Amino acid sequence: MDDTADTAQVIIRPPLAWGLAVIAGLALNWLIPLPFLPADLPAGWLGTMVFVLALGLIAWAIITITRAASNVPTNLPTTTIVESGPYRFRADRTASRATPSTSACSWV
Repeated sequence: MDDTADTAQVIIRPPLAWGLAVIAGLALNWLIPLPFLPADLPAGWLGTMVFVLALGLIAWAIITITRAASNVPTNLPTTTIVESGPYRFRADRTASRATPSTSACSWV
């Protein structure tokens, strides 16, 4: 009998991975601050806008998966393959239509 579960089999759950990435970024900024924005640019507002856009993308993804009657938690089995909403943009489709210089960047 096969013991593999019908789940995404992720190693690190997404909320934990996000939290670890934020902590690593803050630690690296504390150890080696690398300013990449001009000093007169309001970095706080820019960061807030990127964060709000990311939350909107997460909400859109969850709504799309829920409407497709599939499971959002990665420890539950996948019931439907979702190819709409934010999931309609796939790397293999976009890389085939891209120029050689941008398709090389998509594999990084």
